[in-house]
Amino acid sequence: MPVIEVRFPAAVLAGLDRIAADQGISRNRLIVESCRRAIEETRPPDVEETRPPDEFFTDDHLNAADLQLLRRSHGEMDRAIKSSRRSRTRPPF
Repeated sequence: MPVIEVRFPAAVLAGLDRIAADQGISRNRLIVESCRRAIEETRPPDVEETRPPDEFFTDDHLNAADLQLLRRSHGEMDRAIKSSRRSRTRPPF
């Protein structure tokens, strides 16, 4: 996760610390969640999450050899991704 430096006036920082303490969360979590909410609230109303059609993931059009190749490739890709991860002990938030 990228790290940034942000400068806050002392009064704002004190307010953030008070809110974080009241909510029982870290200052960092408070800031990240506040930014996330601001992004969600400013998203244009006509923007929807795009989701592929259900039939997009069917394998009806594949013959047995292609289906076997696809499954083997998926396994190789999955193993490569998992082996390159640095940590899976906890989610980022």
